[in-house]
Amino acid sequence: MKISFGGRERAIFQGVEGDLRIVASAVESFSNMIAALAAERQEDAAGYLQEVLDKEKEADDSHRALSTQIAEGAFFGGVREDMLNLLEKIDNIADSAKDAARLIETEGSLDSTAVSLLKTQAMKDFILHQRDAVSALQDLVAALEVSKSQALSKVHIVEELEEAADTDKSEVIRQLFSNTTGVNPITVIQMRDFMFEADDIADNAEDASDVVLILIAKGYG
Repeated sequence: MKISFGGRERAIFQGVEGDLRIVASAVESFSNMIAALAAERQEDAAGYLQEVLDKEKEADDSHRALSTQIAEGAFFGGVREDMLNLLEKIDNIADSAKDAARLIETEGSLDSTAVSLLKTQAMKDFILHQRDAVSALQDLVAALEVSKSQALSKVHIVEELEEAADTDKSEVIRQLFSNTTGVNPITVIQMRDFMFEADDIADNAEDASDVVLILIAKGYG
């Protein structure tokens, strides 16, 4: 059974999918920014940072417009609150990418400790799993328009990627604190805070997938 949307509801739902595409693009730019910082391409990193900020602003505008339409219209019956919650979780993904990008932003080059950490395989895996969790959420939301079983088959993928990101985060933080002798304590704090903020990308993607489960449980699928 396909998701049971009426004409106006379907148009708004397609807007939600468009909003998620913007958010995924912001996360992609964030991923590119981290890769540029690891390669010490500061100018490229600054360009990707601006992309993240621009796309987060675009996602905010989209979120606001869609939320207003849902709140003011006679749409979605008993799942209006859930649709608004889904939009909020999606917007939180872009906010997390923006906040994490700003945490690691520097006017000059990152110090050697930070760069070394960005080059580790654990960090590369961590960033990849953040990005992939958002991509999996896109697949999940799109599957709502196919069938309930199709959507349910994809929920666990978002969860598994979030769990993998948590494992990566623990390993990166272990490496960060394994030898802090002679390391600038500000760098340690900066990188620790960066890891927790960036991990919210996958956390919010999983939260959004939980809302999709609620939609399915209420008959929208």
